[in-house]
Amino acid sequence: MAKHKLFASITVGLQTIVLKIADLTEMSILEYVKADVLIGADIYNHQMIAFQTVDQACHQLGGFVQIMDDYGVTSYRAVAASSVLEARNAEYVKEQIRIKTGLHVEWLANAEERFLHNQAVAYNTNKFSHLIRKGTMLIDIGSGSMQLTVYNKGHFIFSRNIKLGPLRIRELLGDLESKTGDFVEIMEDYIRSKIDGYHQFAPKEVTIENFVLVGTDLLAFKQTFMEKKNDTISRKRFAELYQHILTIPPQVLAKKYRVPYDSATQLLPSAMILKKTLEITGAQSILLSDADLADGILVHEMYLMHKNILNHSFIEDIIVSARNIAARYNCDETHIHSVELFALHLFDRLKRLHGLDRRDRLLLQLAAILQDTGSYIDMNTHYVHSYYIIQASEIIGISEHERDIVANIARYHSAETPSNNSSAFQKLPVKDRLTAAKLASILRIADALDDSRQQKIEKIAVSLRNEQVTITAHSDDDLSLEKQTFRDKAAYFEEVFGLKPILRG
Repeated sequence: MAKHKLFASITVGLQTIVLKIADLTEMSILEYVKADVLIGADIYNHQMIAFQTVDQACHQLGGFVQIMDDYGVTSYRAVAASSVLEARNAEYVKEQIRIKTGLHVEWLANAEERFLHNQAVAYNTNKFSHLIRKGTMLIDIGSGSMQLTVYNKGHFIFSRNIKLGPLRIRELLGDLESKTGDFVEIMEDYIRSKIDGYHQFAPKEVTIENFVLVGTDLLAFKQTFMEKKNDTISRKRFAELYQHILTIPPQVLAKKYRVPYDSATQLLPSAMILKKTLEITGAQSILLSDADLADGILVHEMYLMHKNILNHSFIEDIIVSARNIAARYNCDETHIHSVELFALHLFDRLKRLHGLDRRDRLLLQLAAILQDTGSYIDMNTHYVHSYYIIQASEIIGISEHERDIVANIARYHSAETPSNNSSAFQKLPVKDRLTAAKLASILRIADALDDSRQQKIEKIAVSLRNEQVTITAHSDDDLSLEKQTFRDKAAYFEEVFGLKPILRG
């Protein structure tokens, strides 16, 4: 009999705090507790989370800790949704939670949060891999923002965040409701102004046939307006429900359908967001997913246990996200491909030397793909601009500190060498500086192997023997330029590892 592994996921959102306890061995949920704490109203009205709200959140989280103790749970992951970070006192709140409950809460970047959500959707959606063979949009409507993620032909295409959510809309526009006779039209205009930019980045060749709705109080449709066994709603039926919501005040909706009042007040802006998104994509039906962020944490934990639970490669989604950014900045695709292959081969063959793991390998790959994005701005100091572009870009599935590492690898892949006086390098924790330095030194010599950008070298062989790194290049062309550049760039590798690499061929 396999030993049961209990694990808890805790999520702190703008309106609710959720605890789910799962048996990861059997992949079953043992406990699900949800508590309403209105953090979002504080943030949107005052830019801070009030002391009373923090105290309420800590009280609820303290109760979660007791439940975990009752189950004997010792492994957990607690996260706060990315929108919570908008509070000016977010870091203080995080520390107060630790002091009062003992819980260590992670502040998730939006790219991490949505990535976890997507994994939860894939796990909870029947035949997800089959579904995304055709144009499929996941629309993840949170309280404060929405994420549009598109798949086609089984592959990730793009993902984009828009600061538009039902709670944000209600709090920002709420004062106008009593001052105008057509509040609905004002809300529609506001939502349209935020969503219309979709056409600028939407892939022209993808036709959206499947529409998956994640999050939001629109899921109240499932318990209120729909039959229990049906997870799909047609566009025509949705239009009927939309008109129904328009005519009924939130107080009546809440009482008639036994929906929490806060949920009822957000049904209309949520429905408006969905209505506008349906219009711009042309999708004819909506699949309602119950998957939430807490599920995403559990699914990810099961994935880390090497369970074969997902039939879609979400690591590939991260890589495609980076390739999309590189394409946006007109990077040389063939050069990127060569450098990427060389860098990964060097990483794999020199594992005994660098001692890094497969996640670090992914960061190296992302940096190899994005290293030249800054050439779009200035070819002479492109590495400086690559750093800023990466820092300003959302790479689905990686954390902010991982993005900092990728940006630094790209920043120092070329001519300059990082030092303790380098502002970009200084922002990294000491451990991450060493990781970035190792990966940047590997990327430097990989980049040197295609310095002419003519792909002269067909393949390389790498050996690490007797404390000597030897790279043998297989080519029928003159490699004088590559060898000269290699000698220059190998100096940093020697500085980091204490070994001078030699290029033969």
